[in-house]
Formats: sequence, C-alpha cells, structure tokens
Amino acid sequence: MYDEARCLRQYFEGDDEGRVLRQVELRDHDGPPVTAASLDEVLRFEERADVATMSRYEQRYGLVTEGRLTGWEEAPQAGAISAEAFEGVWLDARRALGAAAQHPDLDG
Repeated sequence: MYDEARCLRQYFEGDDEGRVLRQVELRDHDGPPVTAASLDEVLRFEERADVATMSRYEQRYGLVTEGRLTGWEEAPQAGAISAEAFEGVWLDARRALGAAAQHPDLDG
C-alpha cells in the first residue's frame, strides 16, 4: 500500500493472525528502501538483550510495525501481491540496505 502522508510504498508479509512478519518500505513509489525488517530477527536480538546489535539493526533495517494488519485493503493504492513478488522486493531492499548475509552480527 502507499502511505501518502509519509510518501512510502509499504509491503507487509503477515501470518494467519495478521501479525507483521516482514516489512519493506520504499521512499515514494519506486525509490530507495528505508525499511526491510523481520520480526524473527528483531525478536532474536531482543531475546539476547543485545542493545548495541539491536540498535545497529534498527539503524540499518528499521523495525516491523507492531500490532495486526487490519483494514489495509481500504488504504490508498493497496492490494495483495504474491509471495514471490514480496520475496523479490524483500531481497532487493535487503541488498540495498546492507547485504542480508552480513546481518547476524551486523558487522560489529
């Protein structure tokens, strides 16, 4: 969906209960990514109570939206995409934000 107020194209991968599992945000319609965050990764860092690594993760990839995905269908320019299309957007955003393969310790 497109968030006109923030000029962000937002992509969400959710579970059956509507929780956000992964999130990508692109500036404007097809601009550079500003977020490519994973709930699993965030929870793993929080579980380890590794504040420094969590801070580096948040600076590089952002955070996932908390709460449930509800009412998104009514948002401007909203629509569902395939899992394959989301994966392509996700991989492109992760590469642009700093090489997904380097994320376990975020280069530090």
